[in-house]
Amino acid sequence: MIKRVLRYLGWAVGGLVSLVLVAALIIGNRLYASLPQTSGVIEMAGLDAEASIVRDGHGVPHIFAETDHDGFYAMGVAHAQDRLWQMEITRRALRGRLAEILGEPGLETDVFFRTMGLGNASDTAIANLPADIQAALEAYTDGVNAVMSAPGFVPPPEFQILMFEPEPWQPADTVVVYKAIALDLFGNAFQEPRMAALIAQLGEQRTAEFIGRYPDDAPRSLTMADIGIEATSLPPADEPAPVMGPEDTGRDGSNNWVLAGSRTTSGRPILGNDPHLGLAAPAIWYLARLTTPDGSVVGATLPGTPFVTLGRTDEIAWGFTNTGPDVGDLHAVTEAEVTGQREEHIRVRFGDDVTILRRETATGPVLDPAHFSYPVPEGSDFFALQWMLDEPDDATAGVGLHIIEADEWDDFVNAIRGFVAPQQSMVFADRDGDIGFYAPARIPVRDEDGNWVSTIPFEDLPHTLNPDRGFVATANNKIVPDDYPHYLTSEWYGVSRIRRIYDGINAQPVHDLDSLQALQVDTVNDTALRLLPVLLEAEPQTGAGRAALALLAEWDADMAVDRAEPLIYSAWMRELSAEIYADELGDLFSGWHGDRRIFMMDVLTGDLGHWCDDTTVDQTVTCHDLTGPALDQAMAAAMEAYGDNIYAWRWGDVHYARHAHRPFSDFPILADWFTIETPVPGDGSTVNVAHYSYRTPGYDVFHGASYRALYDMAEPDSSRFMITTGQSGNVMSPHYDDLAPLWGRGEYIEIPTGWTLETRPEGVSVLTLQPGSQ
Repeated sequence: MIKRVLRYLGWAVGGLVSLVLVAALIIGNRLYASLPQTSGVIEMAGLDAEASIVRDGHGVPHIFAETDHDGFYAMGVAHAQDRLWQMEITRRALRGRLAEILGEPGLETDVFFRTMGLGNASDTAIANLPADIQAALEAYTDGVNAVMSAPGFVPPPEFQILMFEPEPWQPADTVVVYKAIALDLFGNAFQEPRMAALIAQLGEQRTAEFIGRYPDDAPRSLTMADIGIEATSLPPADEPAPVMGPEDTGRDGSNNWVLAGSRTTSGRPILGNDPHLGLAAPAIWYLARLTTPDGSVVGATLPGTPFVTLGRTDEIAWGFTNTGPDVGDLHAVTEAEVTGQREEHIRVRFGDDVTILRRETATGPVLDPAHFSYPVPEGSDFFALQWMLDEPDDATAGVGLHIIEADEWDDFVNAIRGFVAPQQSMVFADRDGDIGFYAPARIPVRDEDGNWVSTIPFEDLPHTLNPDRGFVATANNKIVPDDYPHYLTSEWYGVSRIRRIYDGINAQPVHDLDSLQALQVDTVNDTALRLLPVLLEAEPQTGAGRAALALLAEWDADMAVDRAEPLIYSAWMRELSAEIYADELGDLFSGWHGDRRIFMMDVLTGDLGHWCDDTTVDQTVTCHDLTGPALDQAMAAAMEAYGDNIYAWRWGDVHYARHAHRPFSDFPILADWFTIETPVPGDGSTVNVAHYSYRTPGYDVFHGASYRALYDMAEPDSSRFMITTGQSGNVMSPHYDDLAPLWGRGEYIEIPTGWTLETRPEGVSVLTLQPGSQ
């Protein structure tokens, strides 16, 4: 009897296992079926002529088309094949429609973006775009939709897991992506209440000290001579303190530079660019080459948009960093100042739908206190935004098209002339040897009461052509001299990177790609170099503290993955900063604890040593009194977390880039499958940026170089490129994460444009797009 029961039980278990295996095979086959067709022939309606997408060994598409229309169409095909989920989740987030697929976890984001109104603004703006821009967006849209409507189309795994189908793409969806970038980089308006609370706690003077000054000896990217304005012709702008931004946030970071032929071994310009953004899986950027009879353009594209945003053509190269202008304000308003309102209905999957009331004033949307936790001053009912995103804008979406049509500096300037937002510090180079810089945007001019009365004339915006020093470099530093007559911002994001860049460029008379690559991935901490002489005078009382100090005494401040010293230094600075200002900040401390480099420099080596005095005790406390105990405490906490053998510690074991997937990095089980993690060197102050937060345990990197590129105008095909994860957004693809280790190690790939469809290299896959019936 028992044997029979066991036999039946065995059959049942075996049958169950078989069913699970069959189900797994079916599911796996379905997931793999979502991988795109990358070779052979596909008929697609809407093409003018045959086009080809040739993918290289890294999955980078080389698009060959007979017309611009077909080129943008094929770009839409490539994006939809490789990044459809990224496009869908981005569109839904920006239009406030996440809760439709995610349920309540998407509701907060939906409320924010419905309040901002980007979706409606984009739907309105599309009709006002010039005909050539509309045509490009429509061609791109047709390419995206052709992929989704193709026979046998299987959506990427995310759609299958969440059980819904992608909707057709619309030209306005591309516009909303551009508006979202402007919103993300538009300034400090959302931080104004937070800053007001800090001033209330510390007072004006101490707040200015804490936020940090812009040091007198730190580089300014331009001179008055560069800009073409005589220093005596207009008074300097009234630049209010504080004049440094919140370095702890990690936002708005980027580097770029351009060297004239006089500073290169080839005698022609080299341009470098690495925009720093939040890390994600898949990467924010998508590498692509587009070749038509008019020439080639290659570089970084944004899925959801048809143009190469950062890159080079056969004649020019360009790169952006965020200028960080103050183009947004919060105004306390009353109900009487509301000029319009409408209900926004938000569908919530697995829950009750939500309706919010979106109000507007003459300056912008109202931030409803029910959803935005800003303390409204007495006598007012709400805060309302004032920003450039409500200004008429028929140019920004088309700047990408006009840049790739440019052949020289004047063409480039004309291409960016109508650019509204976000202000970018743009560097330029061409094959004839010109180098230049322009920071275009619509920047408000305010009167004494803070009212917006006009905008800075385009000709007065920061710019230069062929400066005598032979280079221009920016790193979210102060780009204008102190006597520049217009106010741009009072928040410049750090000086550590720009100091290292200037030092690196000036370290030798001429450079080549190798030396500039070394600079772009440089991981020496300039702040540590400056602070170590003071820190090494500390007197720790524990054996671990003394051993750590001995290691730091021999350290060159390189935040390398295979060294223990970066972890020791980082743990020490985190602990020491808390000891220095936690007492002054009180309840605000947790929200402001961060890597405040200029402040710490001024406290430990400058005139702000009074911050070390502890306001909670009677006796005077000096900075020297704090450094030793802080090191002892930091070492005790680090040994508890990482083991007692400090000589075995490695920075890369704890400091790794976490490329989070939206939304599955927040889902158990799925997180391990979709999240990409990569050990990386550096920190928030190195040229090769890798930000971690003081406000969360550990050293996970959430913000870094989203794209790296070096363009050599002497040999354009030797130019170098890299993105953070891989070309594909499909987790089933080998190109989902194949570039992540290379990116983490500071390596690059080449994307040459010298070969044609007929002379293509071996090992590529060729997908031929043929015109089909409507």
